[in-house]
Amino acid sequence: MSSPLTASAVLFQDDFSTNGPLNSANWDFNHWTQNNNSSFLGQTQMRQNLPSAENGMARIKMDTYTPPPPDNPNAPSNSYYGSEAITNQAWDLTGGGLAFEGKFKFEGNQGGMIAGFFSYEKFAPGVGHEMHDEIDFEIITTQMQKISTNIFKHQASGTPESKPVDGGLAIDHVYRFEWLPSVVRWYVDGKLIRETTENVPTKPQQLHINLWGAPQAGGPNGGPWGPNPGDPGGPNITDPTLLIAHTPAENKSYYFDVDYVKVERLATHLGDSGHNNLLGSAASEALDGAAGDDTLDGGEGHDTVAGGAGNDTLKGGVGDDSLYGGTGTNILSGGAGADRFHSGDGADTVRDTLADLHGDTFAAFGANDAVHIQGALVGRGDVVVTPGAGGTGGSSVTIGGTTFQMEGDQSGGDFMTVARGTGPDANTLLTFQNFLPTLAEGARVDSAKINGIANEPFLTGDGAVGYTAELKSAASAYANTLGYYKIAADGTIGDVNILFNNTMNVASGARTVDLGTPADGERVAFFLIQNGFSKFGALPDNLSFVTPGTGTPSDVDLGVPPVLSSATLGLLNGATIFHSLSTLNPNDALQVLSGTSAGGKELLIGFEDLPAATGDNDFQDIVISIKTNTDDFLLAA
Repeated sequence: MSSPLTASAVLFQDDFSTNGPLNSANWDFNHWTQNNNSSFLGQTQMRQNLPSAENGMARIKMDTYTPPPPDNPNAPSNSYYGSEAITNQAWDLTGGGLAFEGKFKFEGNQGGMIAGFFSYEKFAPGVGHEMHDEIDFEIITTQMQKISTNIFKHQASGTPESKPVDGGLAIDHVYRFEWLPSVVRWYVDGKLIRETTENVPTKPQQLHINLWGAPQAGGPNGGPWGPNPGDPGGPNITDPTLLIAHTPAENKSYYFDVDYVKVERLATHLGDSGHNNLLGSAASEALDGAAGDDTLDGGEGHDTVAGGAGNDTLKGGVGDDSLYGGTGTNILSGGAGADRFHSGDGADTVRDTLADLHGDTFAAFGANDAVHIQGALVGRGDVVVTPGAGGTGGSSVTIGGTTFQMEGDQSGGDFMTVARGTGPDANTLLTFQNFLPTLAEGARVDSAKINGIANEPFLTGDGAVGYTAELKSAASAYANTLGYYKIAADGTIGDVNILFNNTMNVASGARTVDLGTPADGERVAFFLIQNGFSKFGALPDNLSFVTPGTGTPSDVDLGVPPVLSSATLGLLNGATIFHSLSTLNPNDALQVLSGTSAGGKELLIGFEDLPAATGDNDFQDIVISIKTNTDDFLLAA
């Protein structure tokens, strides 16, 4: 799963088989310039000549003594003396994706140096390059158990992440990163260690290999340097034992040994800004839709399918595929094989059968994402979630004989299921929902947690699923009235009922109410009448919500706050009414927040009984729990 892609061509390769300086027809270095000098890194002056190859290795050397410049032979040495090699050629994505690969190690265990294998935007000599594109591997020699990865898109500071490497960095490993228009992936010995769809470079890149020393103190780049931002718990980058030598006799030499490097053009089908239909072959290749609403089908082979921008439909087909939804609202289907879904950037739905989901992995599964299981009704009681399984730090999810992995941190919530339909239309929506925040009187909820109804599909019926509502708590200065209604598939509001006339005075045996069985496509929603019992008393069972000035049933698609009416009492004016559906509140205000509880069998909803713009926003004035009667069964078609 997530194997490196097939190369359609090798664009550049050097096996360093000839002893002596590297071939200047292929390689160059950063030349010293008075302004924007790129030949000084950290506290290191790069040699103004190419490194040498020896016994089939490029030996990228760093000395602790820097010879004085010819025009000032008595100048004191205050820097290290590093080496680098940069390909003369630069490559871009015009002809398809690219892979940069090398086999290398750092010799020894002395800290304080950085050995780099990376692509970097091509600049003319002397041009400022603080804002740049880059993809890299770096060995931080104070941390020889992890490789540092980084990525830049016209940035001065990238997004570093350090990843453990089996056996450490003092032995040879094959390092590879694959660069596609919508995704970058890093591999060590053929194993995926990182992937990202953010900050993907766009500019032509040269391949760099170098070795240099971190600053001890002062100098143009400051120092000493603390831990790598991608490894904040790790050691400092600067090592005080790596001393700058002031005489040739004090010099120590260190080597970054590179066995080979190569740049490959990947087998790629590229889309453009239009709405593309791309079909792969039997090879392991990449399909990248770029912008537009695309339909991409990998066909056979172990493919990488990336939607890019737009609302895309992605199919992996047969094989162990990697699918990246990108931005937008996307439909992903892996098909047979052990597939990997990266669904973090947009609102993505993975649509597969239970059989096809077996062995799959989900990365960056977010609150807006869902697994749509075809041909099976799955109650939450038949979903077994095992934290920390699979070595991913996430969870293993088992349904019947199917198991798949969810990477990431699921400690702040739980999975919920929405099982709907019958026969061939049977399907289940699996989502991850955060727990309801801890609520307390007068304690303002973090605005980031005020989410409205978190799982709208859970409140949508199919003509077979029944619901109950339970009053969990109420704490308010008002004698609020809480009710519910049903929204038909065409948006009209009907079947308006009162759950609790006075939420501050509900008998213990009357706290759970049957909401009935909504019709297919009919939604359940809730409303709160602020101080409703004090104003109206116990309301009759003949209520409706009407469109203002018309008397016709309200339509939620109009987005107009409705008016509550009684067949016997007329229009019930003079009370503030808040709805769980924000579009029915003035200014589309969110008057509820929601989440699940451990086990994922209920949706908890907290109401705020004061206007969101001026209230205390503690959302604990009324808290209810909604459950279905389909929690504990498994029926796979």
